[in-house]
Amino acid sequence: MLDWSRIKTIFILTFLVLDIFLAIQYYQKRSSDQLDLIAESTIEEQLKANDITYVPLPKESLKVSYLTGNSKVFNEKTISSLKGQNIEIYRDVIQSQLKNKVKLPDTNRIFFLENFINEYVWNGKSYRFCKTDLNSKTIYFCQIYKDRLIYNIESSVIEIKYNEKDEIVSYRQRYLEDLKEIDKESVQEVLPAIKAIENLYVKDELKPSDRVTKVDFGYYTLIPLSTGVKVIAPAWHLVVNDRQDYFVNAIEGQVNKIEDEKWSE
Repeated sequence: MLDWSRIKTIFILTFLVLDIFLAIQYYQKRSSDQLDLIAESTIEEQLKANDITYVPLPKESLKVSYLTGNSKVFNEKTISSLKGQNIEIYRDVIQSQLKNKVKLPDTNRIFFLENFINEYVWNGKSYRFCKTDLNSKTIYFCQIYKDRLIYNIESSVIEIKYNEKDEIVSYRQRYLEDLKEIDKESVQEVLPAIKAIENLYVKDELKPSDRVTKVDFGYYTLIPLSTGVKVIAPAWHLVVNDRQDYFVNAIEGQVNKIEDEKWSE
């Protein structure tokens, strides 16, 4: 016969062990959540202690993936509808010289330039203003993906040249086609904007009394593969003190410091 009291004791001990296990799991999760909150508040406190400030940060939660694309190879058919310019094609680059210079207005230049590229440039609606380099007299329009800027000027940009009289004289175009996310399984939640700022702080790129004057989400860092396909990373674009630009990988957190002119206006 079974010893009922012994079986009952075994059940009681089993449930007791299970209760202890569940209690430990709950405590560990609660402690982990508290540590996360402490870590987040700590970076904000450290920034405040160093008088480092920043603009209001985006609150929405974003889920994105790395992109892939190919440099478009242009041909005579591509440019057949473009008028008022002399065009030369260098495989993946269009080089245009305007037959008649176009005067830039003193005000509302971005609106004017949007109309200019829609009239003079192939697929101009796929680009948005991103930078003016006063030293080289170059205006940059970056290609967009889902209304987000792709900041790689080597592969997906329109470079508009103007002269001392503020007249547009020429432009150069590059374009990435077949842009798409790598796959659905690679979609990840991006690092919060405060984490991107923290990465700058940890790398000693933020000094006391600095201010992060711009925070924007887009794409940066072009990775060419042996197949010719290019991989583009989602990134936070941060501007410090209206002067220095950084791109922080929005998934892995690497920091890229840009050593040229201010990247956007």
